Amino acid sequence: MGLEVMKDLNIFVTGGVGFIASHTALVLLEQDCKVTLIDNYSNSNPRVFEHMKKLAGDKADRMKFVECDIRDGAKLDALFSAEKFDCVIHFAGFKAVGESVEKPLEYYDNNFNGTIQLLLVMRKHKCFNIVFSSSCTVYGIPEKVPITEDTPLKAISPYGRTKLFQEDMFRDLAVGCKDFRILLLRYFNPVG
Repeated sequence: MGLEVMKDLNIFVTGGVGFIASHTALVLLEQDCKVTLIDNYSNSNPRVFEHMKKLAGDKADRMKFVECDIRDGAKLDALFSAEKFDCVIHFAGFKAVGESVEKPLEYYDNNFNGTIQLLLVMRKHKCFNIVFSSSCTVYGIPEKVPITEDTPLKAISPYGRTKLFQEDMFRDLAVGCKDFRILLLRYFNPVG
């Protein structure tokens, strides 16, 4: 079975005009998916979406953008009420380790509470497939390398802990709500 199974899937992408999300969205369009992007521009620029439309060419009409903060449960609910999504790819979140030490409450609010709002809306609308963009920061400073799936999780920054807490929440959700299908991705270097 190849990528043809993705054809016509309707994918909801948070943090949609950020670096990884924008590239992911363009690949999804190449696979004939329909893509809805949300972003609040806290880590991105409005010009990115215009550039994405140019790169998407004749598939640009399969992509739309809505300015939305991940913590806005009412707006998320309205978007999920307006159309059925097959999957969410969750990239939204603050991402600077140093800044997270200076602004821990802002990081917990945005990253953790935003994910809770998203999951509540997904459950309400029976959208049970999610890919979560985590981070290698969940490992902290490992005792040995290379890092494997068995390496202990020991985040040492507020940013890393927000990612680890979200991963823990996803693991709990997978146990408590068997309908959810969850994939956690941990990046070491998103640019290659």
